[in-house]
Amino acid sequence: MKIDIITNPAKDIFIELVRNSKEQLFASPFVKTNIASLIIENKPQGSKMSLLTNYKLSSFYRNSSDINALRCFIDNNIRVRNYSRLHAKTYIFDDNKAIITSGNLTSGGLKNNYECGIFIQDNETVSKLKFDYLRIFSDNDFGSEITSEILKTTESILSKVPREKRVLFEKTEKEILDEGKIESEADLFDGGIEAVSKTLKGWTLDTFNIVLGIESDIFTSKQVYAYTTELQKKYPNNNTIEDQLRKQLQKLRDIGLLEFLGSGKYRKLWKNI
Repeated sequence: MKIDIITNPAKDIFIELVRNSKEQLFASPFVKTNIASLIIENKPQGSKMSLLTNYKLSSFYRNSSDINALRCFIDNNIRVRNYSRLHAKTYIFDDNKAIITSGNLTSGGLKNNYECGIFIQDNETVSKLKFDYLRIFSDNDFGSEITSEILKTTESILSKVPREKRVLFEKTEKEILDEGKIESEADLFDGGIEAVSKTLKGWTLDTFNIVLGIESDIFTSKQVYAYTTELQKKYPNNNTIEDQLRKQLQKLRDIGLLEFLGSGKYRKLWKNI
């Protein structure tokens, strides 16, 4: 096995690997548009590429990740999926090369910050990494496909954030990545729930309002299903209220407003301000 230590700037090494591989599997919680464009420009025609990221509304609100970066991949027929537990930055090229690093797919992650990682050239080790990546990529419990429709919904919410709150966009990537923040304050959208309420419609808005009324930040699907009788009055011809609520919880997860914790538990990803 050949292992080399990589520190920044790692952009040239990374792009060279993109150019000379037939398959690229990327896992990065944060992705910025300039790096996404650079990847697409250097992607060989016909190569197979996919991206696993951590889709949270707060990440786009604080500019630590870009909606247009994900659109760049999707518009080029590259599958992008959300995995709410993702913190790893792993980049796999074909069956024999991989980078495991502290750097995201951002200018800071590949050029400006001090990041440290390893470059592995070994079939057996990379095959294990690839197997794990593909397992997580297909996980439908904690993950989901990111679509153009989801991106549009996120953009619509952010466009309704009051002007006075937009100064919060200036938070840096370093602040977002601070140990202890990644799973707490930095995850939470604090642009105001009014922007969300003005965007959501129908069943999705009904479900969001139910969740808003639950006092604790962590709740169960059973707590939401408790409103079935009330919703039955609003939708007398619907006999699948629970199924509909389950689908809407998944939609709220998909646009980064909820995190699925397993065993029917969810966590709110916004501040009630």
